[in-house]
Amino acid sequence: MKLTCLAFAAASCAFASDCLQVDLDSPETRDRFHELDKKAQVEFRHGEYAQSAEDFRQAACLAPDDLRSYYTLYGTAIGALAAGDLSSAIEFLKQADGLRPDYPLPLAMLVKVSLQSPDPDQVKEFLRLAAERFPRAGKLHAEFVKDLLHQNRLDLALAEVLRFEQTGVQDPESALTLAVIENNAGAFGDACRHAQAIEQQSELPAAARASGATVAGLAYENLNQYTEAIQYFKRATELAPEREDPYLYLARVYGKKHNFPAMVAILEQVRKQITDSVKIELALGNGLVSVERYAEAIQILTEVVRNSPDELEAYPNLAEAYRNTGEPKLATDTLRKLARRKPDYPMLHLVIARSISQQDPVDSAGVLEELDLAEKAAPDDYEVYYLRGKVYLGMKKFTEAIASLLRAIELRPTDSSAHYQLGLAYTKSGQPALAGRQFETVKYLESQ
Repeated sequence: MKLTCLAFAAASCAFASDCLQVDLDSPETRDRFHELDKKAQVEFRHGEYAQSAEDFRQAACLAPDDLRSYYTLYGTAIGALAAGDLSSAIEFLKQADGLRPDYPLPLAMLVKVSLQSPDPDQVKEFLRLAAERFPRAGKLHAEFVKDLLHQNRLDLALAEVLRFEQTGVQDPESALTLAVIENNAGAFGDACRHAQAIEQQSELPAAARASGATVAGLAYENLNQYTEAIQYFKRATELAPEREDPYLYLARVYGKKHNFPAMVAILEQVRKQITDSVKIELALGNGLVSVERYAEAIQILTEVVRNSPDELEAYPNLAEAYRNTGEPKLATDTLRKLARRKPDYPMLHLVIARSISQQDPVDSAGVLEELDLAEKAAPDDYEVYYLRGKVYLGMKKFTEAIASLLRAIELRPTDSSAHYQLGLAYTKSGQPALAGRQFETVKYLESQ
């Protein structure tokens, strides 16, 4: 602490020596002081620490005598923060808070700075002090919610949400932030209530009401109340037709309801309004696969892959479209492109193996190679052993086929397909009695 005080004294002297002589009582000086103060606070919130420190330093030069040391502390604290010295920044801000305990800015800064600290619990003390000293400062607690949400501190954010509600402040932006927090934290009913309240305020700008309708739709979707979700997403598209997200959410809900024609229809509609949107093109291409309009899907998804190769979701759907139009080789090539871009894509090697197995002629060695990779990723996957057994059967390697199919049955004993393939393997290997038992099992399972 002694070193910190010495550093502040040195900084104060340096600031004082850099200040030009001005008339502190003139209206121009006061206006410039308030302008710099506001600018420095905005820069601090945006993380522009070096510029914020400089503007606080200039504000200190123009501040009334009783505030000069206070603003000098701000400049010194933010300067330390810009240099990566979090502990000094916190100490200087604590001193500023001690000079003006009735003013919330130092505590607001302390909360934001302490969220960058390696100690995850440091922020709790500053939040507690703010709750004690400024229980009615609604916008202060709303800002805390934003900062905590940005750092994914949902537990603390929810506590600040409750404090904000208790202030009774009617602020649409803060209320929307509250609804988003509640939706993310699983309080879907409360999120619906707050978001609906925003959408229903006819005096608010259409964009704000659209945001409220969108969050309400998301909350209803999370509650699996799809009819209500569709209603609010549609309302959002009416209020802000230039936004793509509500259309995408609406299409997603139609997909969850298995109403794929409606999903495609809404995406085709918005595609005419919002051009050059990769998200819309991707969603439409995937939707067209669902309604078996494969040629159109191939055209759209090929463009997505070409122009936005990191949109990984496009590859499996494009491969499926190729497969369903009798182009298994193109399907395999598409999946291999995905493998090169993301080797750990879930179950990718199994999907590639299936794709290769549909080619004519079948590259059996290639299928087995992909299945070996799939087994490493998922050693107990039924499909790996089932497909491997079929491949070995096609290669007339009956011993290997039997071993693999027995493992598949062990993993999924009630699937008749593996029993049937095992029956074929026993038949072709000259074991009719064992084959008969498997075929009887198939009949029994299918009857059930």
